Amino acid sequence: MPGIQDLTGKTAVVTGGGSGIGAGMSRRFAQRGMRVVVADIDLDAAGKLAESLRSGGAEAVAVEVDVSDRGSLEALAQASLAAFGEVDVLCNNAGVFLGGKMADFTPGDWDWVMSVNLMGVVHGCSVFRDHFTARGSGQIVNTASIGGFAADPGCAPYTTSKFAVVGYSEALRRDLEPEGVGVSILCPGPVATGIDRCDRLRPASAGESAVSSKAAVPVIEQGMHPDEVGDLVVRGIASNAIYVFTHKELAPMFEQRITDLRAALEDTPAASGSAVTPEDLA
Repeated sequence: MPGIQDLTGKTAVVTGGGSGIGAGMSRRFAQRGMRVVVADIDLDAAGKLAESLRSGGAEAVAVEVDVSDRGSLEALAQASLAAFGEVDVLCNNAGVFLGGKMADFTPGDWDWVMSVNLMGVVHGCSVFRDHFTARGSGQIVNTASIGGFAADPGCAPYTTSKFAVVGYSEALRRDLEPEGVGVSILCPGPVATGIDRCDRLRPASAGESAVSSKAAVPVIEQGMHPDEVGDLVVRGIASNAIYVFTHKELAPMFEQRITDLRAALEDTPAASGSAVTPEDLA
């Protein structure tokens, strides 16, 4: 599959589009002549960005969405199709972060992070899937993280969710390829976003916790500008890249993982080849 080289006149839906990486993608899409649906749980932020895009000559609308709620994403799909008639690019980008010691994360912390970072992606893909497959074209971009390949201390729910996004997206890519639909996995390193302020979005159902999104400050304060990430995503869409990375200098993290995997495999005895009997399973 060649991807989508010419984005002019096409429509992009971006969740978490009101700020950070989502805003960077939205701006770059608009500059490429796309119509943009800026979707965010913070409708005020989404509305301001959509207005800015319109003032620059683009077609853009803002839609409030809570990606942890499948029904909210179904409403987003309906609003997007009502506004522009079709969707060509879907960016499941909304995400939250909490940092702290493993023992300090509460069940509510885990539920919230997974409901947004993982299930938000799953909901988005499943809701828009039929639209893409019916047309036999389109590109899905799911935001994971460099943390979806290398576990960092102090952010277990976040890392777990991003590993899951990578696995889900790889499986989805294989599933949708025969349908003519591409899937790319965005894997950012440090980016200057507002993810350190996502505590304000924590739902009451998650309860109180000793951990906080402010732990992300040291990582993002010297991060890449979100618009640069948008440029990389545009390039990834054009080639239907399976992975879109932002920081080449982080390659040693992957090299160590590959080295560890290879060593473990080389140390594994060959399978005996003997058949499993019903008695073995009893």
